[in-house]
Amino acid sequence: MIILAAAVAMLFFLLSGCSAPAAAVQVPTDEPAPDLSSPAATDTDAIPPAESVAANASGTPTDGVGAEPLVTLLAATPLPTPTRPPMVLPTPTPSPTSFPSRAGVVTGTLVNVRGGPGTTYPILATVEGGTTYQLDGRNEDGSWLQVCCLADVGGDADAQGWISADLLDVTMDDAISDALPVVEAPPPPTPAAETVTAAAGGNQSAPAPGDGGEAARLAAAPAAGLPGDGGFGPPSGTNPLTGQPLAGGRAGQRPVIVCINNDYAARPQLGISQADVMYEYLMEGFGITRFSGVFYGEDVAQIGPVRSARLINYYMAPLYKAGLACSGASDQVRYALKNNMPAPYMDIDLDDPSNTRYSVSIGNDYRTRLRTSTEKLRRWLADWGVEQAAGVRGFTFGDLPGGGAPATSISIPYPSGTGSQVSYQYDPGNGRYLRFLGGAAQLDGNTGAQVGVENVVVQYVPHQVTDIVEDSLGSRSIRLKLFGSGPAIVFRDGQAFPGIWRSESQGDTPRFYGEDGSEIFLKPGHTWISVTPLDYTISYQ
Repeated sequence: MIILAAAVAMLFFLLSGCSAPAAAVQVPTDEPAPDLSSPAATDTDAIPPAESVAANASGTPTDGVGAEPLVTLLAATPLPTPTRPPMVLPTPTPSPTSFPSRAGVVTGTLVNVRGGPGTTYPILATVEGGTTYQLDGRNEDGSWLQVCCLADVGGDADAQGWISADLLDVTMDDAISDALPVVEAPPPPTPAAETVTAAAGGNQSAPAPGDGGEAARLAAAPAAGLPGDGGFGPPSGTNPLTGQPLAGGRAGQRPVIVCINNDYAARPQLGISQADVMYEYLMEGFGITRFSGVFYGEDVAQIGPVRSARLINYYMAPLYKAGLACSGASDQVRYALKNNMPAPYMDIDLDDPSNTRYSVSIGNDYRTRLRTSTEKLRRWLADWGVEQAAGVRGFTFGDLPGGGAPATSISIPYPSGTGSQVSYQYDPGNGRYLRFLGGAAQLDGNTGAQVGVENVVVQYVPHQVTDIVEDSLGSRSIRLKLFGSGPAIVFRDGQAFPGIWRSESQGDTPRFYGEDGSEIFLKPGHTWISVTPLDYTISYQ
């Protein structure tokens, strides 16, 4: 009788279903972090779920791009939201004895159930922590487990899905390898970008050094979502990015942009005080920032740690007519940079996997190991036949304008949970703003000195969440378009000048205009640009 009662209880639970799904209030944890021994595997900048929730709760718009061609994505054409998003299942509370001995309890707060053993498969449902599933099988290495049953998300009574083994607390008499059979995985879905390539006859492979492939690609790049080339000529004797004298031979070279990590482990970064222009911007999840340095006027022995590209780099490289060097990217971003962007892109993971020609690998920590230099970057551009004069308009430099407000201290409210919050103190002795990051003086690892810049610019840009998945939590890439116009604040010489920024074509580096329409001149020297959401409040006094 006891055995019969247990069997009846189990059957009742499997067939009875659950109540209506509750509204999601947290971002799904999704699959576990991938193997970090090689940054080529995937990007690994996971943001804590709580920070992802705060960003999504703020009402940030989403694209609903789905599997549309990437050309449409980059052109920022909004598409309807999918009509059947993943559903969140309430947590059932069965007796522990109501399941067979092969059972798994979801351990994450919210976890995705996928159509196959990997993050490339579609999400079938999102389930809450504590949900118990029957285990039917595993993939070959046991890293993903097949679960049953998903009737409550519209499937059959015996519908199955896959959950990462790291996100299940398994109750089993024997080891997983002995107790669960290996289940053949369904064919992985074909990325939309690859479908577009096949239809267009494109080629995703990187050109071999010196074969002329990169120059030909740049000439044919569709430049989706970008304005036309501004047709600016080469610089004369003045650096267009700093307003300072340009070293001999530099006029025939182009700027190079490097993606630089801003994790705690990456500090102090190398070469950031020697970049002509530094950018910082929020990443997916809105919980941490990343840097991109524009290097042109100085020789820099070490730059890094080099990390992966983001969608903003698709706009940044053409803006400066620059080469772009990063280490990896999500599949769709990498495709856009390699195939659609009209600027040379070196993905160190693909183009210098041995880290011997264009980069150096030190240690095993994926967050800090990769470094490069201006010498190595010039070698890359020469090898690929894409070195050329800088065709940029350049910033407008001049004397201190009138009408500024006192601004000897500045505060930019990037997330403090990751130490990304920024402040500056103006030093009248050297006429520079000294930079603080996470409450401490930000140092350059090359010099050991605090970073100081002549100009601080806050550039307000709409932050549009796309359907591009960037990390193992399922966080979505943010589109930050650097062309067009928007609000800005320029800080120089201890004063603030609110106004607008404007960039209208490739090579048209930002111009700044005051509230009366007059142009705001930058001070000759280095500039740090903070790209912020439209609702950020910048404090200064």
